Amino acid sequence: MRPDDDALGPAVLIGSRPAEGPAALAQLGVPFIWVVDPDEAPPVAADGAIDIVQVPFRSDPLSVFRIPLPDPVCAVFSFTEFGSLPAALLSEALRLPTVPVAAVVRTRNKLLMRRALANARVDTLPFGIIGRDDPAPEDFPLIAKPVEGAGSKGIQFLPDLAGYRDRITDLTGLLWERYVTGPEFSVEAVSNADGHHILGITAKTTTGRPHFVETGHQTPAVLSPADAEAIRGCAVRCLDALGISLGASHTEVKLENGLAVVIETHTRAGGDRIPLLTRLVSGLDQYELAIRSALPWVRPSAHSPRYSHAAVHYFPWQDVTVEEVTGLDECRALDGVVEAEVELSGGHVPTWRYSHERPGHLVVGADSPEELGRRITTADATVHVNLRDTTP
Repeated sequence: MRPDDDALGPAVLIGSRPAEGPAALAQLGVPFIWVVDPDEAPPVAADGAIDIVQVPFRSDPLSVFRIPLPDPVCAVFSFTEFGSLPAALLSEALRLPTVPVAAVVRTRNKLLMRRALANARVDTLPFGIIGRDDPAPEDFPLIAKPVEGAGSKGIQFLPDLAGYRDRITDLTGLLWERYVTGPEFSVEAVSNADGHHILGITAKTTTGRPHFVETGHQTPAVLSPADAEAIRGCAVRCLDALGISLGASHTEVKLENGLAVVIETHTRAGGDRIPLLTRLVSGLDQYELAIRSALPWVRPSAHSPRYSHAAVHYFPWQDVTVEEVTGLDECRALDGVVEAEVELSGGHVPTWRYSHERPGHLVVGADSPEELGRRITTADATVHVNLRDTTP
């Protein structure tokens, strides 16, 4: 039952991105106060935003306590990585339903996440801090990554003990963990009082070593029933071990010899248009479901599946300077093409080290994996880049 509107108050939304966050609140008819950081791009106009307040929540999570909020507030939301902690802090202070602060901290800090998973016996992946905890010879190859980071930034591949010793000074303080072989997936979920609800499993492709930048995603992942169950079970055990009990989550898992191993998890929906893929094939909107996990009386929107399969494909251009991109309009008119976007900063595309350096993407849907592959190939070939001559 919906409480009386006079006793409900608006929601608070922390972060200007992704655009689906404010759009979902507006679609559900939930008015909100929009909190943006000075370092963020200005928010686009959105129905339902009754005020816009600027505080530096990214560098100072406690700054959200300086916002002059009305009384009452119905909920606090954030769908962006750096807004998750201030949103949880403010929610707990206001005694509102939320992901616990401790759970957010465990997901934001990869060392704490590994310790929590080890203590709960979710997996036994060897790990430690470079310069403090030396790996054993059988732990190689390793992945080194920042304890706190996002977007594949700073990931390094260390193949053997000799390579580790050569770079130990440069990498001191990073988290190391055994490199897990096998294909990679992500599990999209929403948790509420009834438990964890798996919305879908997404297959991932990456550039591989040394930086493992993601190059594409496909939903639903093509899996045997046993592998799908192993991945779902691993994600649920991870969420339980970290104390994630509300809202959206995005858990990255690798399948190694039939065993699902957690790579990391987040108390937000996945990036890279993965929530759009989930909605295209299932009709389930992860943003709306996350909002309703805190406000269960809100009436859901009606969404229907559009395709049986959907994928994100990143244009593969690297180490080039682009003069002009043509064919985007023709590409967008092709069967199954949902999005075709290019974002170039100054025209130069470096060799990818992290996800923000990718130049653009396609979102494509189809009714079979085979047709999906053909549509991606056709759409990719329709977009052409003219390269700038940088020869001196």
